[in-house]
Amino acid sequence: MKRLIPVCRVYLLVILLAATVLSPFPYSLAAIVLLAAIAYSAARPVPPRLKIGLSVCAIVLTPLAAEPVLSYWASSPVVRQGLAAILMLPALFLLDSSLLQNAGRQFDSERNRRDLTPTARALLTTFMVILILALVIDNLTLLFADTIFGIYLIDTSAVTFFTIPGEPINLPGVWRRTIAGTDVSLSLLARNNAPMILHCLLSPEDKWVKITPRHFTVERNMSLDVHFTPPLAGPSRPKMHLATIDPRGFVQRNQVLEPVELHVIPRAKFAEWLAHQFLEQSGTWTAVPLSLMPEVRLPKRGTDYYGSRSYQPSDMLKDIDWKHTLKLNRLTIKEYIETSERVFIIAANLAVSNPEEADKLAGNLVGAALTLAQENIPAALAAYDTKQVIETTPVLEPREILHRALALVKAISIVDFTPRVLQPTDVTRLRRDINQLKQVSSEPAKRLLNMLQFEYEAIRKSAEKHPAALALTSVTEHTPAPATIIVISEMNHDSEALALTLEKLARQDFTRITVRR
Repeated sequence: MKRLIPVCRVYLLVILLAATVLSPFPYSLAAIVLLAAIAYSAARPVPPRLKIGLSVCAIVLTPLAAEPVLSYWASSPVVRQGLAAILMLPALFLLDSSLLQNAGRQFDSERNRRDLTPTARALLTTFMVILILALVIDNLTLLFADTIFGIYLIDTSAVTFFTIPGEPINLPGVWRRTIAGTDVSLSLLARNNAPMILHCLLSPEDKWVKITPRHFTVERNMSLDVHFTPPLAGPSRPKMHLATIDPRGFVQRNQVLEPVELHVIPRAKFAEWLAHQFLEQSGTWTAVPLSLMPEVRLPKRGTDYYGSRSYQPSDMLKDIDWKHTLKLNRLTIKEYIETSERVFIIAANLAVSNPEEADKLAGNLVGAALTLAQENIPAALAAYDTKQVIETTPVLEPREILHRALALVKAISIVDFTPRVLQPTDVTRLRRDINQLKQVSSEPAKRLLNMLQFEYEAIRKSAEKHPAALALTSVTEHTPAPATIIVISEMNHDSEALALTLEKLARQDFTRITVRR
């Protein structure tokens, strides 16, 4: 089929060249313009939509320009007009080729279950306009050419409309159990129920569903990769909107599919189950796969360098990992561990804004305690909410910490926080700016310095009375340094208080690990 396209173009160019020389004005002018356009499209790549428009122009104008040329061979007007209309058949072939190229580029998700595409509507409208014009001006050549054009459109549209079934693509159902917030990947087999190739666009309704590829062409079967990260409150059968278009782009069909059924296990429930299993079977307990645990990384005992992580407020500039910073194009901090006698402090903010955050917090809290228990590392607890310190403990053996973490899950509260317009203050940067402004003696610098000092003092006084600072201060007073603080918080009300307190504790040899997943 592709080999015939150059032949059809050469054929039209010859016909139009003859019409340019032998046809009177204005037919010769139309032949020149059409000849130049077809020659340009043959020499340079042009969009398929432009090719469709050019082919329609060739269907309409070629018979009009060629009819005077045929007067040298056919004296009967009707025969001459009929032959002129037949001469445009190669242009119809070029139109069909352009439609095949443009078919997969015109999806419209807002259309009905089964409807004509914008291309089909435009072509049918063009057919009707030309038909009316031919009847008004009483031009049989234009009427014959438009009739052939209309037969092609109506026949192709009707065959497509009634041949493709109402549900052209079938996705067999898949059942999967997963933990909320855990990445899941699976494959779906798309089966084509239509007797022709179909162009498809598969769009998930939920943002936590990713499909590869979303835009594909299927002849019989096609394998699709689907990736899920289901939230706690997500639907058990996520919807996918499938739009299919026939090979020539005349008819679009929309389907709503639910091929995947998910059984989402809450993080808190799973972490609680793991904790009870550990407490009941400590002697025969085997380590839980890290992919199922909250993202709590603990250092190996006896090592100095722990790892690198992204920069966070209150980090020291001397700890910047310049190699990874340049490689990743973001500030990266080195973490260190000094002795095998280091203990841990779990600092948990028990105030959240919705059930999804509550489930995440519970999973992280129990998961952190369980990880410490698996490693047999002693730890302390510092739990608080927006109003008060919930619980503080001295350093306890890990099984006791796990028991208390399970009990703290019941103290998680959902709070209606006022939406925050500004980002939390970067305390480290604020202090650095203050120190730099102290070295400048200009009057504008002094005024700015006074404003920043006022802001810093306000944050400091507020942080001193904040439950986060009170809880951490109470625990660290009875915890020997060096120690590591595992921060489990959504940073919804305690960001400045934590930044100031952790910065102060960092000077006392307390390091930090932040868990936010």
